[in-house]
Amino acid sequence: MPPDSECHPMGSAPTEAPAGRRRSAAWLVAAFAVAVAAVVASAAFSGAAAEREALDPGAFVRWALPIALTVHHLALAVVAGCLIFAATILPPGDDESAPGPSRPHPAFARVRAVAAVVSLVWLGAAVVVLVLTYANLAGQPVSDSAEFASQLAYFLTDLLVGQAWGAITLIAFLVCNLTFLVRSTTGLAGTALLALATIVPISLIGHAAGSDDHFAGVGALAVHWLGVLVWVGGVAALAVTAPILASNHGAHLAKSVLSRFSALAGVAFFLVLASGVLNSVLRLGGWEGLLSRYGQLILIKLAATLLLGAIGLAYRSWAIAQVGRKPGGQTAWRLVIAEVLIMAGVIGVTGALGRTAPPVPREPEPAITPAEILTGYLLPPDLTWSRWFTEWRWDWLWVAFALTAAAVYLLGVRKARAVGHRWPWQHTATWLTGLLVLVYVTCAAPTIYGMVLISVHTVMLLAITVVIPLLLALGAPLDLLALTVDRRTDGSRGPREWLHAAGSAAGPALRNPLLSGAVVAVSLGLLYYTPLLRLALDFWIAHQMANLYFLLIGFWFMTTVTRPRTAARTLSRRTVAVAGLAGALLLWATVLASGVTPVLEVDWFGNLARTWGPPITADQQRAGTAVLLAGVTPLAVLLTTLLLHRPRPRPTGTAGAPQPSSTASH
Repeated sequence: MPPDSECHPMGSAPTEAPAGRRRSAAWLVAAFAVAVAAVVASAAFSGAAAEREALDPGAFVRWALPIALTVHHLALAVVAGCLIFAATILPPGDDESAPGPSRPHPAFARVRAVAAVVSLVWLGAAVVVLVLTYANLAGQPVSDSAEFASQLAYFLTDLLVGQAWGAITLIAFLVCNLTFLVRSTTGLAGTALLALATIVPISLIGHAAGSDDHFAGVGALAVHWLGVLVWVGGVAALAVTAPILASNHGAHLAKSVLSRFSALAGVAFFLVLASGVLNSVLRLGGWEGLLSRYGQLILIKLAATLLLGAIGLAYRSWAIAQVGRKPGGQTAWRLVIAEVLIMAGVIGVTGALGRTAPPVPREPEPAITPAEILTGYLLPPDLTWSRWFTEWRWDWLWVAFALTAAAVYLLGVRKARAVGHRWPWQHTATWLTGLLVLVYVTCAAPTIYGMVLISVHTVMLLAITVVIPLLLALGAPLDLLALTVDRRTDGSRGPREWLHAAGSAAGPALRNPLLSGAVVAVSLGLLYYTPLLRLALDFWIAHQMANLYFLLIGFWFMTTVTRPRTAARTLSRRTVAVAGLAGALLLWATVLASGVTPVLEVDWFGNLARTWGPPITADQQRAGTAVLLAGVTPLAVLLTTLLLHRPRPRPTGTAGAPQPSSTASH
């Protein structure tokens, strides 16, 4: 039985819960119907389902594939949104202050139930899309023959599109099972992250990934899908919980839910809008592309997105204040339903866009040079001092991350000052500087030439591991979070609660600088002296995951050594941790500079047909200097600062004020 059957809303008649479930189910069915109608109309308009002159799979495949894609995308969004609501917005318990065990809150139980049921739709749609995609590419109708089955197996295991849809189907299967089995908030958060991981395979085969700059298209599409799943899925979760939140039982929670989601939806909207415009530019090729059928569908999507943004703005300026009032409160919830239906129509248009030929050809030119074959790009020109600043290749994932982090931080500073807290400008300056350096490292010469020269690769990775985390930690984002984000009292988990839960689970180990420093040192060794380095060079997603991992563990280390503490033992641990990591990097730099070890990934760096710069052996020796500059030097500065700001010991037998804390992070 779905999780929603666990309880009935307290204080309401028993017949109200089934009525609310029927209304939720009706709106979900209506949303899927609108999406299907939109994809059929869009496909007919654009010719996406028109008969092909060669390798035509038949009318059934041509029409069923965009419909199945639309159902898949909408179901995925609903599942992801409901799981996000359960993990971050809704309280799991009905009444935390009541005596006795707390029962599941009806809204929490509702989104769990919807996520479980719709995950079955998602899984079924993923299987259908997998089969229909093969039939469409092979140009043959679906059949139950042995030959069709064997070729489908080959498609699933050996071709990128098949592997991607196989991964999506596997994720859908796991999420489907977990939604029925998992009940804890932590488990639901993990399930939500697993559902969001579907963004990776979808982006790798999406309709913007075939642009001239493949990886720019993949990154922009990943940002777009993240915004879509959070925004569309969140609005769907609002719609299915509206009957509960609009009732007397949920009225006290309604404003909190709308306010929390409104902040999240605002970020998601700008991600969707900006990445959607970028994807369109990559696929349209110019203003004349807007005159094509593809371009006209893009304009329809843009108009609908702006309309949805206007409705979201109405939540901020009017609807949240009207919740709980009549008739204004009912109008606010009708806006939610209207937004769900418009979003469903936009997803239908998106499903047709994925099957429509864009003005810019979908397939890029084949790689013909060794550098193109290995890296996906032409070999960059000779690395001169000026090209350290003039060579750029935008990585939209990190650009979006930096812009979002900057905007959220600045809004937090504004809020802190509005309530009377003085926030040092130095913190803001170091945070924004860290984000600017992050954009530079991931989008400019360090990444471009890091795929060609091992010395530049070490600069890139150590900047992400040491320099950028140090700047971000000096921005004191955790202190800003504590000042501006209130603790929740209804049992739900926001940013503060999740950080507290992580700290409680890990205990002192999470705050131990010796442990975090050891993790950084060991991780660097594992990356460079195991097959992980080749994996990060070969695969775009592995490269991105490596960057994210080292940014996180670097920030963890820098947070443990820069946050002010007064205990002499704690300061001693911090100095030992910084000195130990600096010593490990110094030893590594010496080994690299001496040339006594084999060249790292000679099959990669030696086969790029590079005609400029040092030989690969000399370049690896230069990597030793890179380690000194990007790793040892900032750690030496940090160590010096820690030693200079050691707290003075109190005179024996004298009572005094608390000792001044280290100002390493201030």
